[in-house]
Amino acid sequence: MKALKIFLRIFFTIFFISLIFLIVIVCTYVLGSPDTTIGTDCRRLVSGPWTQVMNKDLDEEKVYKLLFDQGGNFQIVIGKKEIAKGWYKFDEKGHKFKLLMKPDDYSEEFAPFVKYKVLSEVAFSNLDYNLPKDFKSGDEIEKDMEPTCTFLIRPVDASQDSLVLDCEMKEYTLDLYNSERDLTKDA
Repeated sequence: MKALKIFLRIFFTIFFISLIFLIVIVCTYVLGSPDTTIGTDCRRLVSGPWTQVMNKDLDEEKVYKLLFDQGGNFQIVIGKKEIAKGWYKFDEKGHKFKLLMKPDDYSEEFAPFVKYKVLSEVAFSNLDYNLPKDFKSGDEIEKDMEPTCTFLIRPVDASQDSLVLDCEMKEYTLDLYNSERDLTKDA
């Protein structure tokens, strides 16, 4: 009987420590919000949806669209079909988004890019974002001014190829992220 009590104490201690650790990880993704400081990559990347650049080999049904919003949510769509959604945490130094999804929030097409059934990562490079400061939401972005970025989604298994997406922002949705106002002072 004494051994059972000791075993139960150890079991519940490990269980509660694991539960607290899990809650902390989930809350950093779900309750985290992007950096709103002027001139940061994060502020530029959440300004609108990123659409894969069309080429002659790419069918419109296979075009990827990535949306990272100012509330910490993300969505990845192919054509008109959503393949992943959830929350993200932005890593400015590592140039990547760390994604957290519930197991039923991604499709089989996105499953090779998910580790531990809930985590994924999208790296970015070649961010070229030169919209004028007076640009407003709803204004049409001229073809030569479209912001561009390369996204890399790494698979869990090294035997599979990474997904490299050259994307452009064709529409601009957030006035506040392009404004001169430093939003961190309001928080």
